Amino acid sequence: MKKSLFILATLAMSSALYGQTESGYYTREKVLDLFAQYNPAVLENARQNSDYNAVLESFLSSYQKIENAPNRYELIAIARNFDNSIRLKGVTLAYENAVIFSQMSGGDIAAARVRFHTDLLSVFQNIWAVTVHLREYEITELEEQLKSLRKDTALSAPQKEDRKAELKEKISVLKQELKKLQKNIGEQILAAVDMYVAQSDQNLAAQLESMYAAQAQTDSEEALQSPNLQIKTKNKKPVAK
Repeated sequence: MKKSLFILATLAMSSALYGQTESGYYTREKVLDLFAQYNPAVLENARQNSDYNAVLESFLSSYQKIENAPNRYELIAIARNFDNSIRLKGVTLAYENAVIFSQMSGGDIAAARVRFHTDLLSVFQNIWAVTVHLREYEITELEEQLKSLRKDTALSAPQKEDRKAELKEKISVLKQELKKLQKNIGEQILAAVDMYVAQSDQNLAAQLESMYAAQAQTDSEEALQSPNLQIKTKNKKPVAK
């Protein structure tokens, strides 16, 4: 997807906006702390459901990113969208299975496509809401930093001016993005859904092509083996009675 649309699903700020001040990698404990702070329901659900916990554990074991501002906001977005991500994965798999079954059986995929589109609308609406809330939260945090800058005695006057200009630029960028997100909301979400469906269909086409190629290879090998078996049978000497 194009970034302008897929931002509804990625929710991560660009590293250029916040810089790359490194302070080590996020540990499992720090990731869990962010989940506990921004979406504690995920941890509670994981305690009560082993399958849900397996998904969380899979994410925790695979997440290896540097602890910095953009990755912090990305983690907050992941935490807030955890259930949305699970649902997105579920409806996508259901659609893929329905399409593959229809292709194999010669059935109609129209109903599956309509259901997929409807389910995606609901998911992307939720993701959009989280995205907007996160942008508002980021703006609030940066504005608080701007206020506290006046009381910072560790910086010289020129350094404060530079930092002030930097923070104002970041706030301006975020406000522009938020304004875009809140304009023609329905059209944005529909466009994101349509693009996601198109991408899913493209992936499915490649998957089906691979399946057909594998089946053709198997059929070819079986066809080659079949005459050989017949030759061996014809050349076989009769058993004496």
